[in-house]
Amino acid sequence: MSFILRKGIGGGVSTLLLLASAGGLRAADAQARVDTAAVLRTAIPGEILGGNMAVWVAASRLDADLEGYVRDLGSGVMRFPGGNLSNNYCWVTIRAAGNDHQVWDDWSWGTNVDQFLDFAERAELTVLYSVNPFDHTVEGVRHGAVEEAVALVRRLAERGLSGALYEVGNENDGFWNRTLTPDEYADRFVALAGAMKAEDPSISMLGPVGSGYTPEWIDGFVDRLAARDRIGLLDYLSYHVYGGWIAGDNQNRIDLAQPQRLGPEIAAIRTRLDLAGGVLTRIAITEYNAAIWAEGIDRDQFSVRQALWLADFQGELFRHVDLANVWITLHPGRDPHSLIDDQAAVPTPTRNYWAAHLVHRTLSGATPREPVSVLATASSLPTSQLSVHAVAKADGGLGVLLVNKTPEALSLSLGIDGAPPCRTASALVLDEPAYLSGAGPYGADAGCSPEGVLLSLPGQAVAGVNVPLAP
Repeated sequence: MSFILRKGIGGGVSTLLLLASAGGLRAADAQARVDTAAVLRTAIPGEILGGNMAVWVAASRLDADLEGYVRDLGSGVMRFPGGNLSNNYCWVTIRAAGNDHQVWDDWSWGTNVDQFLDFAERAELTVLYSVNPFDHTVEGVRHGAVEEAVALVRRLAERGLSGALYEVGNENDGFWNRTLTPDEYADRFVALAGAMKAEDPSISMLGPVGSGYTPEWIDGFVDRLAARDRIGLLDYLSYHVYGGWIAGDNQNRIDLAQPQRLGPEIAAIRTRLDLAGGVLTRIAITEYNAAIWAEGIDRDQFSVRQALWLADFQGELFRHVDLANVWITLHPGRDPHSLIDDQAAVPTPTRNYWAAHLVHRTLSGATPREPVSVLATASSLPTSQLSVHAVAKADGGLGVLLVNKTPEALSLSLGIDGAPPCRTASALVLDEPAYLSGAGPYGADAGCSPEGVLLSLPGQAVAGVNVPLAP
């Protein structure tokens, strides 16, 4: 049995429609399929759907409402204390500086380490902390990077949080930060990771935290670790992915083809790691979002294309990586990267929140830590038009995420290879009107027949279909 897709059910469709005929499924123009017997890998949704939080958020925002939203996103991991600020934050003094580390401002108005840990414990989150890789002097007192990082590991262990995740610095390949060569960064990583693991052998270390897929930075880092026989210190190779640079000197839009480039990138990294002896090293994307915007440029901001990119990329994450964190969970709602507006009277979902919410509702099981089996899919439509992501859940159910990137509505028949006939199904849809309203996805009936489930997907929309398979 297969997915059957057919274009041309009229633009502007806002509900899912059953399209069965008396003689069975209607003929279709295109076909796709999901095979429950073809398991690509096992993934833990909470580790794929992690988030980022930052010290510049007021601790008062870390309330029960936020906890509920974080759980609703399926996040099992949260990164802290920020992106670029990770290079310039002293957690001991609760102060932050510019790249020159000359003036250290008081940041106690934000969230400090212990307040973040309090929230992480309440929300049952694994901590991912980005340590400052630079020695620094605050008010005449020297703070060694290694000593400060070891003290942090000790603090977490004292709170019963042994085995946390730690990343070293942030985007030190970029001119906007304190730039390091791959060798310089690798040497700092070795010093920090060695000392931190001596304090708590159960922790995991991540690096080199590249600003993008830059082979010269990634390969140089891996080669230096291998040359020093320290590749074993690297538990996750981490870097960042954004769907485009949108500025006044270009006409770029969010690149909806970019999510499908993740697989080849990971394959190349995996090959390099294996050759260097890092066969056990996993892969992490610790920042991702639909684009980076230059100041004053709003092209594609708060558009449904952001939702399409986020949902599609998260589907690809299930296929290829071990750990991922969206940038950024909590931030002012005027920031198009934000999933939750921390400047509202109470933390409030933004438009982009709902894409991640829909992915969680579709590709996660009963809990974020319950593993799912990522399944093979195929379609005669190219991924430039339609992406299909599917998982089998521990309860026997099937979750299928469909991303229609075209402006045309698609009629679909959802069939399942290697499983009993569908008896019932449900669907959630996030189309452009629902996205722009900020109301989130709407529920829609999806009927089953022995041949499959026929439904209509609006143009530029994401649908999550859940099928509880009968024994």
